[in-house]
Amino acid sequence: MKSEHKVKRIEGIGERLKNVRQYLIMTQQQVAEATGLPVITISKIEHDKVVNSDSFIQMLHFYSNYISVDFLMAKDFKIADADRYTKSFSLNTIVKAKLELIQEQVTKELESTQKDFVQKVSEAINLL
Repeated sequence: MKSEHKVKRIEGIGERLKNVRQYLIMTQQQVAEATGLPVITISKIEHDKVVNSDSFIQMLHFYSNYISVDFLMAKDFKIADADRYTKSFSLNTIVKAKLELIQEQVTKELESTQKDFVQKVSEAINLL
């Protein structure tokens, strides 16, 4: 007979993580880029779907930069109390992190646009 190990799940952990993401005014795409996880994985975690535990821990680690994990796991978790449990980050720190993500996105897009432009100019030159 196989022994079964039952892991007690934290009720609504996915919803809690979604609430924290929204509290940080971030999209799933931004969290995915910051963590290196696919957007679909972020979505699955937020909807309490089964995912690789490493992915869950990676996402939890990311949020732990901004908010106390003890608060996130607390029995009486309420996102309305989040301001009391942020990790001594000012609004400026959160804004800075968001701006850095935007800067990274814009840089990637500019590099892609530049590459496309150079390719098209090269093709035009070859036609002449």
